[in-house]
Amino acid sequence: MLKPKGLEYRPQERQPVPKRLFSGLLMVLFVLITGFLFLNSSFFNVSSIVIQGNKYMSNEEIYAVANIPENSNIFRLGITEVKERLSRDLRIAQVEISRKFPNTIVVTINERKPLAYVASSYGFVELDKQGIVLAAYKNLKKVRVPMITGVRLENGYIADQVQNQSIINILSFLAYFDEETLDQLSEININAGQIFAYTNNSIQIRIGSAERLLEKAKLTQDMLKEIHDRNLVVEYIDLNYSAPFIKFKQ
Repeated sequence: MLKPKGLEYRPQERQPVPKRLFSGLLMVLFVLITGFLFLNSSFFNVSSIVIQGNKYMSNEEIYAVANIPENSNIFRLGITEVKERLSRDLRIAQVEISRKFPNTIVVTINERKPLAYVASSYGFVELDKQGIVLAAYKNLKKVRVPMITGVRLENGYIADQVQNQSIINILSFLAYFDEETLDQLSEININAGQIFAYTNNSIQIRIGSAERLLEKAKLTQDMLKEIHDRNLVVEYIDLNYSAPFIKFKQ
C-alpha cells in the first residue's frame, strides 16, 4: 500500500538558545531583582517630614493628624490616605503632599484662620469668624489668637456653630482686623454687657457696648498702628465717646 505523498512527519530540530541572549536575560533578571530590593531597602524609608505653611497649628499637631507610620517606605506610603486624614481636620483648608527623594515627605497646608479661644465645659475651643468650632483643647500650651473671657460655652464640639450673641459680636469685631493687629491682642473681656480688649503690652481698649462695632474696630486698628509706629506709651484707649480718648502713661 502506497503512502500519500506530503503526509510524512518530520520532527523539527530544536534551535539552541544563543548564549548571548541567555546571558542578557539573566542580566535583566538580576537588574530587576536588585532594583526591587534597593527600592524596598531602608535607604528609602521616610526619615524626615517637612511642614510648610502652618502658623496656628504646631508641627506636632500636624504630625499627629497625618499619622505617618515610622520607617514607611517612601514609595509605599499612601499619600492619598495621609492627605484625606489632614483634610478632615477643620483647621486645615487645603493640603498638598509631595515626595522628596530619597526619604523626605513635604506637607504644605493652608490653614483656616482662627480668631479666638473661649472657655468651654471641656477646656477651650478655637473659633473662626463664623463661630465654627475648629478645635477643642483640654489645655492650651500656646495661645496664638485672643482669648474671649467673661463668657463660657457649656457645650462646644468640633464643627458646632456658636449661638451665643455676645461671642458672635466679638468675632465680628475681630474679623475686621488684619493679621498684624490681631497679633497684638491677647484678650477680649465681656463684663456686664461692656467689652474690653487688652493688648500684649497691657493697653486696655474700652470698647463699651456692641453698638458701632465695625466703626470701633476700624478705630482700634488705626490707633494701635499709630501707637506702634510712634512708640507711644499708653495706659488705655476709650472708644465710648464720639471722639476716641487716649490716656498716656505718666
